Amino acid sequence: MKIRLSTILIAGAMASLLISGCDKAKEAIPETPAPAKTSAPTITVSDGYGALAAVRSVSYTTVSGMTIPLEVNTAVAVFSTSPGGGTFVDGGTVTLNSKSLTKSSNNAYAYQNFTDPLSFNTLSWNVSGSGSVPAISYSDDRPIPDYSGFDALPSTITKSAGVTIALGSAITHADSVYVIVTDYNSHSILKRVGGNAAECTFSASELAGFTAGQGMVQVCPWNLKSEDFGDKKFYFIIESAFTKQGITIN
Repeated sequence: MKIRLSTILIAGAMASLLISGCDKAKEAIPETPAPAKTSAPTITVSDGYGALAAVRSVSYTTVSGMTIPLEVNTAVAVFSTSPGGGTFVDGGTVTLNSKSLTKSSNNAYAYQNFTDPLSFNTLSWNVSGSGSVPAISYSDDRPIPDYSGFDALPSTITKSAGVTIALGSAITHADSVYVIVTDYNSHSILKRVGGNAAECTFSASELAGFTAGQGMVQVCPWNLKSEDFGDKKFYFIIESAFTKQGITIN
């Protein structure tokens, strides 16, 4: 089973919603090229009957020398009839912190009501259950993974030199970290490192095919934990995604 965490797209949609509601903000923030439509970070759980993820997305854009953060919390959940199954099934009503997730046509659930933001002060999941999916009630007491190294992220990446993203003590409460470099012309590289990794390096050869211009860097610390309900294993994931938009690639 693969659970896809589309944090970049979520943040982009939220930004559009906020900016369209404020004329002054719309005038102050120039349009940027649309990010490449690449696959979002994917977490694979091969022995679980479902996965439920709380996702915190923080996107930074620098305008006229001022860095503007945009933070969005969302949640996704999927269930299957076999361990690691790729076909999702109805799980009934799914809520996180008493807020309902919306079920799509493929039975994947996502929180979509950004006018009523999710708070992650607590993480309390409830699933009513349906068919092969048991009822689930679970409160997650783990802290949200964090990354304090935004200021050290590069503003410019020179392809011929490669780039190293510092991690180390800037990462907290994470089992693993995804690091992603993307241009705005459909090129992207994703690497996974341990939560205690000192750094993540992208070589010149790996970046050779990137298009010169603008791009972004994303650091995504995450952790997961399994719990059994009805003699079935379900995974609970907490991820944060920190995105620096509009970097220069040359």
